[in-house]
Amino acid sequence: MSSKYPNVTCYCPVFKGGQFIKGYMEDMLRQTIFKEVQFFILDCASPDNEAEIILPYAKQHSNITYKRLDKDPGLYPAWNFSIQNTDGDFLTNWNVDDRKTPWSLEAMRDSLVLNSDIDLVYGNTVVSSVPNEAWSQVLTKHTYICNETNNWKDLLQNNNPHCMPMWRRSIHDRFGYFDEDYLTASDADLWLKAAKGGSRMKKIDDTVGIYYHNPTGRSSNRETLKQMVDEVNGMRRKYDPNYKSPREI
Repeated sequence: MSSKYPNVTCYCPVFKGGQFIKGYMEDMLRQTIFKEVQFFILDCASPDNEAEIILPYAKQHSNITYKRLDKDPGLYPAWNFSIQNTDGDFLTNWNVDDRKTPWSLEAMRDSLVLNSDIDLVYGNTVVSSVPNEAWSQVLTKHTYICNETNNWKDLLQNNNPHCMPMWRRSIHDRFGYFDEDYLTASDADLWLKAAKGGSRMKKIDDTVGIYYHNPTGRSSNRETLKQMVDEVNGMRRKYDPNYKSPREI
């Protein structure tokens, strides 16, 4: 893939994403720099029909790679596998049930190119509880406003990069991969580790996508939500033993 810009890899682990995959592929093709991005779709032994939708796109576009695993490794092992089996200088994840604005990848890539001292960039996201909403349908919905990250302590209260950042591969060279022992907190953990270790992060002045808040997902179950919150709080105390969550203050 030839480009005057650094290579970008966008990876998407898929499991039980059959109802979302067509919209995901359509959004992919709408990206303003679609032809300049390596898309790596990892089928984590999903029982759905994703392959039937994906393979025709992969056959038509050489920058789309589809790989199926024999069993589901879990979220963060799938992320690490994707990163270790691709070669982009810049990396970003794309959950199959989320949608990106058409300019999302270009805006984040260009920000990293223009700011050589920045290791990770992110923007605001629109939150929707309706599956497969197109970008044009959610313009008036709730927007999740991410905070600026001036130092690592800013990440103690909020995972500012949220679910759609783009970062330099060099973060993994310096700080390792996503901790596979976590259920939901590994990305926040790595960003904290990187920020505390000197990596700089920047919020761009753009909305980068649509975050699908699944009303029947894990966070809708009170017991599971408590486990997730406890995990995040425990992770943050690794970096600041005196950390207190907003409920504890």
